[in-house]
Amino acid sequence: MDAWEEGQRRFRELYDAGRYGEARAVLEGLWETVPGRRDFMWLGMLACHVAMDDLPGAAATLRRALDQGCLWRVSLLEDPAVAPVLADSACRQVIDEARRRVAARHLRAQVLTGPAPGAGVHPLVLVLHGATGNAAETLPHWLPASALGYWVAAGQASQPASAEGFCWDPPRERVRQDLDAIAAALPAPGRVVMAGFSQGAWVALNAALRGTPLPAAGVVMVGAFVPRPLQLEPAARRLRVAVLCGAEDPFAERMDGLKTLLVEHGHHVALEIVPGVGHAYPDDFSARLPRLLRAASRTQN
Repeated sequence: MDAWEEGQRRFRELYDAGRYGEARAVLEGLWETVPGRRDFMWLGMLACHVAMDDLPGAAATLRRALDQGCLWRVSLLEDPAVAPVLADSACRQVIDEARRRVAARHLRAQVLTGPAPGAGVHPLVLVLHGATGNAAETLPHWLPASALGYWVAAGQASQPASAEGFCWDPPRERVRQDLDAIAAALPAPGRVVMAGFSQGAWVALNAALRGTPLPAAGVVMVGAFVPRPLQLEPAARRLRVAVLCGAEDPFAERMDGLKTLLVEHGHHVALEIVPGVGHAYPDDFSARLPRLLRAASRTQN
C-alpha cells in the first residue's frame, strides 16, 4: 500500500470516528507529500471543515485549491457531505469562479484510436479512463490488443478532474452524452468489448448492461470502482465480464460482492486478484490482456 492509499485509509478511519481535526491533519500532510492527489484531496478537507461547522475554513480550502490549480472537479461539490458550502457566500464565490474556469475550457468528449489491425471489420475494445485520467495515458495500456486483431479506442470524458485529467461523474445524462459522442466518432465495429480502469470500468460495465451506445457482449474491468450501495442497471443481454484487481486496492474487498451480484443476474464473471498491486495497472498488464479479452469474449466456452 503506497503513501496515498495508507493516508486515505487513516483519514477514513478518523473521519468515520468523528475525529475531524485529526482527519484533516492527515490530508494536510498528504497535500505536501503527495501533491499529485490534490485534485481530489480538497474534498476530504472540505468535508472535515463542514463537519466541524467551520465554513471560513471551508472557503479557505476551496480558495487554496483554486489558486493552486486543483479545483476542476466541481461535480464533487454535489456530495451531501459538503452541501452547506453551496449556501455560504464566501464558498460560493470561489465555486462560481471555479465553474467559470471550467466553462472557459469548452471541453468536449474525445476519442483516440490505435492503428487498425488491417482491412475489413474488426472487433473493438473501447476503453474508458479512470477519474483524473485521460485517453492519451490510457490508450497505450491496451494497444497490445491490436496484435490480437482488435481495434483499440480510448474514450475521454468532457468533465475535467484536473488540468490534464477527466472524470465520468454524474449527472448520468452527461455521461451518456459523452459516450454517444465517442461512439459516433467510431466506424461501425464488429464484436465490441467495453473496458475501463477505476471509475471508467464501472461506466463501461453499465454501458454494456444498457447495450448503448454500442452493443457490447463483453467487459474488462481493471481496478474497478464499485459504489455503495451496489446497484446494476437493467441488462439488455447477458455479459461476459473479466475483472482484474490488485490485492492492495481499496476496492478489492468489494470485488466478491460485484461478482456475486453479476452472477445472480445471469452474467459470466472471471475475477482475478493480483497480489502486491494497489489501485493501478499491474506492471505485466500487457501479458495479462490476452487472457482478459478471451474471458470477455462471447465466443469463449
